[in-house]
Amino acid sequence: MRILAGKGDASTLPNAKKIESAEEPLERGQARQANARPLIAAPTGLRLRLLFWCLAIALGALEVWARRNEVNPDSISYIEMAEAAAQGGWHALVNAYWSPLYPLLLSVGMRLFHPAIYWEFTFVHMVNFLLYLGDLFCFEIFLKELLAARRTEGGLEKGRPVPERIVWIWGYLLLLWSSQFWLGLAMVNPDIIVAGLIYVATALLLRIYQGKGTWLLFSALGLVLGLAYLAKAAMFPLSFLFLASAFLLFASKRGSYLGGQPRSAFALAVFLSLASPLVIALSKDKHRATFGDAGRLNYARYVGGAPILHWQGEPPGTGSPAHPTRKVLANPPIYEFAQPIAGSYPPWYDPSYWYEGIRPHFSWNRQLWVLFRSANLYLKLFSRSGALYVVLLALIVQVGKAGGWDWGGGRMSLVWLPTLAALTMYALVLVEQRYVSPFAVMLLVWVLTSARFSASKAETVRKRTAPAVILALALAMAWPVARDLRDTLANRPDEPWQVAVGLHKMKISPGARVGAIGTGPSAYWAHLARVQIIAEVSELDQLSFLVAGPARKEEALRKFSELGAKAVVMKSSSAPQAIDGWQEVGGTHYYVWRPAGH
Repeated sequence: MRILAGKGDASTLPNAKKIESAEEPLERGQARQANARPLIAAPTGLRLRLLFWCLAIALGALEVWARRNEVNPDSISYIEMAEAAAQGGWHALVNAYWSPLYPLLLSVGMRLFHPAIYWEFTFVHMVNFLLYLGDLFCFEIFLKELLAARRTEGGLEKGRPVPERIVWIWGYLLLLWSSQFWLGLAMVNPDIIVAGLIYVATALLLRIYQGKGTWLLFSALGLVLGLAYLAKAAMFPLSFLFLASAFLLFASKRGSYLGGQPRSAFALAVFLSLASPLVIALSKDKHRATFGDAGRLNYARYVGGAPILHWQGEPPGTGSPAHPTRKVLANPPIYEFAQPIAGSYPPWYDPSYWYEGIRPHFSWNRQLWVLFRSANLYLKLFSRSGALYVVLLALIVQVGKAGGWDWGGGRMSLVWLPTLAALTMYALVLVEQRYVSPFAVMLLVWVLTSARFSASKAETVRKRTAPAVILALALAMAWPVARDLRDTLANRPDEPWQVAVGLHKMKISPGARVGAIGTGPSAYWAHLARVQIIAEVSELDQLSFLVAGPARKEEALRKFSELGAKAVVMKSSSAPQAIDGWQEVGGTHYYVWRPAGH
């Protein structure tokens, strides 16, 4: 590897006048050394790579074990889809709200290893751990291609870049930091798959940027984007931006738009060959053209003001529900949903069914409020632990003193077009750290590689700025690591499992129908006990049940019994005072009420 001299280098110009500068001997001497040997070290030495892989494995394993019993509502839906697929019900993967790739991978693991129900969630976390290691490998591909692309730009006229070995260290630490604060292994969802595929897709754009746009590379891009869509519906529109960027990058390199058309068309064909079966299945199921309903539902909820659960047509303008959950009591509100959707908690197993008929509508006032909220959430991304402020401040101060920024020009901006579009897309609806984590990590690394320093300040970067960045990220990770160690040593009991065991001891057998008060989508105990929640007083309305008079409470519990519930489960220490008949489930915070004769 060698570094090409810049256009403004006097040594490349015939009969150039000698520049009278005190720094010229140093600049020219170092430029000659750059032509004689690599300016920057090899991407990663074996020891450095081995060190960070061992660190990643240790931190990931610790987090997985410490959080092995943590669950979120999305997790339950994906696990139950995977179980249905593992038992031969592959049609369960066709869901307009949840994408199929993640539950498909879980179902394959379940068919191979048959984890017991007690170890099921730990097994799912182990799958996440393997995907996390895959993300690290994909990130290495991205960082290697980014550095190669910046290297091909050549030129020392804007200053010297941060040494590649330092960039590798910063990149590794940023990824490990983001896995602790942004996209953790405890989150059982497909975002961990999407992150790795995004790294690879961007790496492929960087190869095209370098002029290596072969047919195989374009087909690989179509394949990666197709898998990304199968992992998350939001990648469907973004995939077309990736393909457009690839086409423009190739065309601008060759100086003709004709050369990139066949390759881009082939990449599009590969993408559609993977995406179209799901699009066709979803469109057939919904009797309308759709590639997934998650986007329209979330826009109607977070921008239009529709409720997260139990939409009954409010607020005005959001549409008319075709088959909503059924409101069977007004005070306290009880919603019934026994049929026709499966799952331990049907409203969250397929939200698109209960929200059929919803119509997202645009409002300037609400959209501006969402954008303001998104800006705050993006700010909070950088506020996690304060490490990123130190990273950027250290870099900006040093660049401001003696250096500049080299963003790569117009062609490089095409590489980042899909990333910026993704951040904008989420800002319009909902920003969550796990959604934007891979895009934010890549942009941060791009900023690091865009810094340029004069030769006289290169040593300052090595001795001051680089250690400050490394120390800030390392210290920031100390707190979550200490927390995971504490939780591992504490070995707290798994409360959902205790509730499931307690229900079985109370003769509430698998397959039973139950009611719930205030537990909602996070009722993992229902999945473990193999019971189905058929009606509920939602978490938002739980207080209205607790403060109601005895007669109204009795009416509500009687309504649960009339609907076919063999028991009613509530998580609240106030349950014994609510009405007679509540029984504590083991040593948990859950209580059960059973109708007479059950």
